[in-house]
Amino acid sequence: MRYNNKQNDKLNISNGDTTQTTEIGVATSAASSDDTTGRIQWHTGFVHAMRLYLKDYEDDIEFNEEFQLTRKPLSIDLTVVKKPDDLVIDNNIGRFFRKHNILEYKSPKDELNLETFYKVQAYALLYMISPANCDAYGAPVCENDMTISIVRAAYPRELMKELKELGYTIRENIRNIYHVDGAQFPIQIVITKPSSDAESSGKDEKDIIWLNALTTDISKDTYNDFLNNVNELDSRHSMFAETIFAIVSDVNEEKIETWKEAHSMMNDAMKRIMAKELKESKDEGRSEGQDLLTEAMLTAQKENISDPAKLEELGYDKNTSVCTITALKKLGIIS
Repeated sequence: MRYNNKQNDKLNISNGDTTQTTEIGVATSAASSDDTTGRIQWHTGFVHAMRLYLKDYEDDIEFNEEFQLTRKPLSIDLTVVKKPDDLVIDNNIGRFFRKHNILEYKSPKDELNLETFYKVQAYALLYMISPANCDAYGAPVCENDMTISIVRAAYPRELMKELKELGYTIRENIRNIYHVDGAQFPIQIVITKPSSDAESSGKDEKDIIWLNALTTDISKDTYNDFLNNVNELDSRHSMFAETIFAIVSDVNEEKIETWKEAHSMMNDAMKRIMAKELKESKDEGRSEGQDLLTEAMLTAQKENISDPAKLEELGYDKNTSVCTITALKKLGIIS
């Protein structure tokens, strides 16, 4: 696998006929991408989200962050190149990919309009003839080996309307992924805001969380799903999740703090309600019992369980199941 990124790995910057290699340290804050502007690192977060989204295929693809198109500053947000050519990426975004794939990301504050739509196609043409991509005989990348993906959190209603008026056909084959027919290259527009009726496999839903989290208005469910997935990552991939976490925390700080306070208050309330049961435990086992009750509480909330028998089916003992459901009902969390 070759990955050109800005954290701990070597960053290969193709500049015309020359290549510079430099070592960049890990960013400590999502709000420090530019010392002069203090802007949120949305694009770095996007690159790292895609890296995690495609981590199952990382040994067979090449990532190029901010691929330099010309000698002057002009770069693509991210390119994903298949190695080998016939690699099949089995997730909703990756199934669209061919050999060379250009990704343009628009942060929640960026506008997605016709200018962007045409600009990314111009980027694709420049990418095809870039000296870094031509073969030994100088032949450019084959047009049929190219795709374009434009990624944004919210649905670009005005752009979609204009594209239809211009004669393009818009197809939503998969929930929140729109294929645009009639352009020079295959183009898909990916909307990352979670949908309650998303028609995707469980595996793909789990992977897409890295992109779902890149929003200024994250929901509690999305935030919890994000944290659960972070906990499952190995150390090799966790540094990418740390960038996303910093962004999520920066732009949703007030909301997240409220959730933390509510969670703490809920745990305190549960301790009081279950004090009798906890006192009956031996000192040695009290902490374990409390942890088990907290775990059962979170499970009941997540799975929307209000019947102790359902918790028992999941492996909790009868006493823990009854105490958990009783406490949640007294707290008004379930009915």
